[in-house]
Amino acid sequence: MDELFYSPLGVLVLARSIIEVSGVPSAMLWGENLGWYPAEDLASCLQALSLRVPSKGYFDQLSAERLSELIVQGEFFLTPFNERYQRQADILLASGLALKPFAAHFLAAPGTATWFTDLDRKRQEWVSSIGLPPQVSSFHPDLCAYGAGNTKPRQTFWTSTSLTARTSSWLHYLRWGEDRRDPPYPRWHVEVLPSARVYEIHGPQAWQNLCLASPAPSRMAYSTSRPDTLIEPDWQAVSQDWDGVHLSIGGLLTTERVRWGTPGRQTHLFGWSVESTAWLRWVFSSVERLPDVS
Repeated sequence: MDELFYSPLGVLVLARSIIEVSGVPSAMLWGENLGWYPAEDLASCLQALSLRVPSKGYFDQLSAERLSELIVQGEFFLTPFNERYQRQADILLASGLALKPFAAHFLAAPGTATWFTDLDRKRQEWVSSIGLPPQVSSFHPDLCAYGAGNTKPRQTFWTSTSLTARTSSWLHYLRWGEDRRDPPYPRWHVEVLPSARVYEIHGPQAWQNLCLASPAPSRMAYSTSRPDTLIEPDWQAVSQDWDGVHLSIGGLLTTERVRWGTPGRQTHLFGWSVESTAWLRWVFSSVERLPDVS
């Protein structure tokens, strides 16, 4: 729970969820694009929200699907490429602490129940950009660093966990994220072998541990006043020990854009955008076509 308050995105999603269930503060015109607000307005909003009183079941009306939408929208509106982002992030981390009484209720809600759970190997789906099915013959990963501060492999196979029969975090990203595209979205279900070795990231310490085990130089993807030396994983080395790396929803909200550790050992996960798994080798027992989603 505490790690949620180390993350500007985590605080923003919590604030946006409070607004979703109990309304927009009277001084605000809208709540949907909270991440666009100037830092001073964000501070006022967080102060107003902190005066509300949470109770058991406070967030129960928020489904896993709706929360996934709020996360993607939060990522889009609270962009580090906005010149006022650093000030916004500072305000979220400082003023967001007043929302701590809501956190236990938030993480006890049905919609967040799977946020910190390990990969569900039977509910992985892949979305095609060209309509062709995934197959081992076309699996040719490039495990060099993506570069430009994006801490992921340059090219590999990605899946996301199905939230319902017709939704996943990736589908929400395709609708509202930075790289949005128009439907339909051709989808396939893939089942992961029981023997597959999957590294789990549920928070910033797990990400740092992966980086420390196989370190490579890294840098920030956006300008900052703290040009500390960073490390990220050497994906070629990671693939010797692991078949896939899974970032859970909880891991995303507590780790994406968060600096963790001391200089020389500091990490900063960036560019994953949603709950997802980067597969470093083909470890699937079956592939099944799913209905397109429009």
